[in-house]
Amino acid sequence: MTSIDDEFKYFLSNMSCQSVLRLPYETRCMMSRRTKNCQDIISYFNYFEMMYCFFNIHDHTTEICVMLLFVLIAISYLILMSIVVDSYFMPVLKILSVKLQMNEALAGATLLAFGSSVSDLVANLMPIRHDSAYFDGTISDSVVIVLLCGGLICYLKPFKMDEYIVVRELLFLLLSVELLRFLIFDGESISHTDGLILLSVYLIYLIIIVADLLLLRFTIRQLRTQIASLEKEPSSPERDKKLRKKMSSLKLLLQHEFMNIGAESLRGTGQSLSNTQMIGAHWVKSKPESLDYEETRTILHNTQNSKNLFLWGDFLEALNPIDAMDWKLAGPFQRVFIIIRSPMLLIVTILVPVVDYERYKHGWSKLLNCTQIITNPFILIAAIHSKFDFVYSSWYIDFNINYAKWSLCLSVPLSVFTFFHARTDMPPPYHILFIVLSATSSLALIVFCTGEIEVLISIVGIVFNLSEHFLSITFGSVGNAIINLMASFALTMQGNEKMAFTAIFAGPFFNIVVSMGIAFLFNEKVRPEGSSLWLNGEHGDNCYIFILITIFSTFWWCLTFNFIARRSFAIFYWIIFVLFIVYAIAVEWDMVHEMTNDEMFQPT
Repeated sequence: MTSIDDEFKYFLSNMSCQSVLRLPYETRCMMSRRTKNCQDIISYFNYFEMMYCFFNIHDHTTEICVMLLFVLIAISYLILMSIVVDSYFMPVLKILSVKLQMNEALAGATLLAFGSSVSDLVANLMPIRHDSAYFDGTISDSVVIVLLCGGLICYLKPFKMDEYIVVRELLFLLLSVELLRFLIFDGESISHTDGLILLSVYLIYLIIIVADLLLLRFTIRQLRTQIASLEKEPSSPERDKKLRKKMSSLKLLLQHEFMNIGAESLRGTGQSLSNTQMIGAHWVKSKPESLDYEETRTILHNTQNSKNLFLWGDFLEALNPIDAMDWKLAGPFQRVFIIIRSPMLLIVTILVPVVDYERYKHGWSKLLNCTQIITNPFILIAAIHSKFDFVYSSWYIDFNINYAKWSLCLSVPLSVFTFFHARTDMPPPYHILFIVLSATSSLALIVFCTGEIEVLISIVGIVFNLSEHFLSITFGSVGNAIINLMASFALTMQGNEKMAFTAIFAGPFFNIVVSMGIAFLFNEKVRPEGSSLWLNGEHGDNCYIFILITIFSTFWWCLTFNFIARRSFAIFYWIIFVLFIVYAIAVEWDMVHEMTNDEMFQPT
């Protein structure tokens, strides 16, 4: 019996959790608890135990109903992630861009690219992806992001692109795709050196874009010196012509020197959805006026007001998840969406502080922010500690506060100090420090949503008999593109369409060279010989062909129309996206053969 027990333990340690879902229903609860792989791929919720122990599924009909519930839960995670990105994470990135004196191109290529790709970076390190086809998943994400987000930007706001920036981003994206494919197929496995090569490409990329900005500002200084010299010369036709030419060049370059937040995007403390009713190019200014950050900070300030004027009213207004103006302007379907998202918006509002230059008082709410000084680090530390502690007593993770409770020693005195020092009608000078809490908690929520969606998509696909590769390049890629879609929409509506368009190429580039580089460094399962076969995946060559079509067609229409984005480009992008999905479905249903060679095995 001992040898049989040992053999059974060995079998459980090597059994895939996906295989559990193909066992008889009466054994699935026990097997989901004992299979090691099931414990590796769960996150904060053990959906396998929820299905077969808590819901006690014993027939296929009930299983389908639970899968539909999981789909709704996944959609809820997407909505939650969109709220965090649009209302909390994007304002933080824009403020950092202003504080670091970046221009739109540099901010889009670095901060925005990082923000849109951080979920993939974390997901690639999760156990559920250790055996996944990295190439087809990463390249399909790039295809979907460029096609969907690029189409959205061009449809919302036709604009004149910065030629050299677009060409630079396309060339680096093409380089990253070809380099990743070369590293995968050059040998039978992936080494640490391959990961370092990918990361070094991003370092070179950073050096180039920073040097580009420095050269731009050097040129601006030279033009100003030359203009000042020309203004001192006697007036003449030749001198006036030179002066006009240099002033025109200076005016053009000044538009690219710094990142500005548009004044027309100013909003109050409520969450605004009114942009959804302003889709169209004529609603957006070509280049918005720069926002006066000090004015938005002190706009409601009066020295004669008491420090706690409207303390509770301000607190309740900040917590209200339904903006009165949005509700009046919204149609029936929009009101349904407002109601659906309001519980999630309330939860995020309680947890994550707002630091947003586009809002009155920069989003400051004295009583709410004082409570967040305590609750935000406490919940964040407890959530991270619980994740690493990895203890489950049921279908959800045990919330461990052993470390989090010590944060109260610092957070409570800080909260009390802030309450007695700060005012309700104006944020304190140290309000900018809340950006640390806002950024870390936003990233934590994005990572949380990404991990849960990854597990849910895998479970739903197995139950509906869909392959992991198909789910990854369709539902998975579209889900990952949600962050980019929300960011692209918000930035385009506020007049920062060039920054958004740069980011749709820089984000996939970051994902390929940095996310994959780090995954290659830390995932030991890519070391054995033959790993290049499963790294490419069933749809790897399909995704490779489509990313090449996307890159070269972008080159083609940019050169054809002199780098002027048009709405016809959006239609063109979306048609390619539909073809990509249709081809993936046709391959999944064995209607066509994938664009890859069949595997050949040498006889032994």
